[in-house]
Amino acid sequence: MSAISSSPGDPTIRILLMGRNDSGRSSSGNTILRENKFKKHESEVCEGQTQIGDIQVYVIDCPDLLNPDLNKEQQEMMKEQLVSRCSAGLSSVLLTIPLEQPVQNEEEILDYIKCLFGPEVQKYIMILFTYEHELDQTIAEHLKHKDHVDLQRLVTECGGKFHCFNNRITSDNQIQELLHKIEGKMLENGGKFIMKQMKRSDSKASLFQESFQQEIQVHLAHKRKDQIRLVLLGKKLDQGKVPLEMPLSAETCFNSEEMM
Repeated sequence: MSAISSSPGDPTIRILLMGRNDSGRSSSGNTILRENKFKKHESEVCEGQTQIGDIQVYVIDCPDLLNPDLNKEQQEMMKEQLVSRCSAGLSSVLLTIPLEQPVQNEEEILDYIKCLFGPEVQKYIMILFTYEHELDQTIAEHLKHKDHVDLQRLVTECGGKFHCFNNRITSDNQIQELLHKIEGKMLENGGKFIMKQMKRSDSKASLFQESFQQEIQVHLAHKRKDQIRLVLLGKKLDQGKVPLEMPLSAETCFNSEEMM
């Protein structure tokens, strides 16, 4: 999938919430919507909407697609639901991270988002820290602590963009501040992130797409290793030369358009 930007003069904001289970993801969606729309441990991608001032706000709550308890059929179903619900465009992708817990699979979720939507989505990703009420210091002091190097790395990877939520209060200030940050990034990026699905009709393309998904899984499984090397064997799909051996580093993300 590739990305283009829509007109910034759109009176709607579309937010995608991603994050592991028990990260405060669904609760954050409920805080934005100001109603208990999303339930914990949902097995499907859900969507809600609300009116905030002159802006129509849509919130998409996506379960952890990398949850090892999900089988392949469940993962594929939720991935299709996610792509469908995001087809109208995204103003922001919020990765929810609980401040009182160690970092777990957030790096892998980030990689999955970029591999699924394309590298341009990086400009729209913001970290949403949850459980702010449990901090006994400022967020800046918390991030600077030597024990929170993983959090610092995630913030840096997302361009330094983050926001904090206390889902135990009903204050509109934290919501307005979040929407202000999202609108600022939309203005900077020239509008929403829009997915454009690549059209593939022949059998070779279908086989390659299946192989592509396997490569994503290999990449995520080995994310924490220094480096691995894969030897890809198979018939070429065109007359161009494709290297048989390529390094798979922590930043590798396969692009099917480049390899076909």
